[in-house]
Amino acid sequence: MTVTEAWQRGNNLLATGILGLSGLAFLPELFLESEHAYKIDEAVLFLIGAFAVGWYLKGKNRFTHSIVPVILVWLAFATKVMGLVIEFKDKEDAGDDFGALILFLLASLLITWLYIQGKKLLAK
Repeated sequence: MTVTEAWQRGNNLLATGILGLSGLAFLPELFLESEHAYKIDEAVLFLIGAFAVGWYLKGKNRFTHSIVPVILVWLAFATKVMGLVIEFKDKEDAGDDFGALILFLLASLLITWLYIQGKKLLAK
């Protein structure tokens, strides 16, 4: 394994870990939400997390400089924004979305920054 492959593996693992763990962490909310419309964001987060783990484990994806983790983390952020918009009228149901929104915004910025740094590393 080269230094570049190790760097990419770490970046891809970070994004995959965030998505996989948050998908599992928010899964219980799927069963606790009161209305079907309020369950959509948790279900989508779980699917994004499962897809991210599958992508990471497939072939040599973990070693590649790929935009896929960046897109998936931003998609998770957009999913939580959508969830907050849908649940905003019910303050009790919207409560869990605020923390998740902060998590995914910060994760999206971090993963994007790491992706850009990876491009610089590849250019050298």
